Amino acid sequence: MASPAARRFSHCSAAVLRMATRRISQFYDAYLAPEDLKVSQYSVLSTAARRRERPPTVNELAEELGMDRSTLGHNLRPLERDGFVTLEPDAEDKRVRRVVVTERGYAKRAACRKLWAVAQGRFEDAFGAHRAEELANLLAFIARDLELETPPAGSAEGYPDHAR
Repeated sequence: MASPAARRFSHCSAAVLRMATRRISQFYDAYLAPEDLKVSQYSVLSTAARRRERPPTVNELAEELGMDRSTLGHNLRPLERDGFVTLEPDAEDKRVRRVVVTERGYAKRAACRKLWAVAQGRFEDAFGAHRAEELANLLAFIARDLELETPPAGSAEGYPDHAR
């Protein structure tokens, strides 16, 4: 049997992370399918629901989830269409919209949470609970705390072989 390093898809961290993300998303999506939500939508709904006292703004929710506004919008549209959330103007600044989870949304979250818990348990059984916790901590570090220097947008400086 080939070693794990020899079986790697790629030496590119981005490619391997994206491949793993797709596989895990498909796994959780299969468990959430009876409730007709994707894990990405459940994550948006669940994160917004935790802020019952003061619903998050669209920008706050995007930042908390680590996604850009267009990706958040892509996940919010079906939730709004199906009556799980509403986008309401902020009381103090009408230009700002808050993501308010409806009672129907709280009921959907509760139903999905049960299915999610089964998927989470099965993932931990297959991967190992300790390893799953370590993985979550590593990914959270990458998502929130890892300092990565990126070049300025549109800059080709420092790349002598840059094709124009």
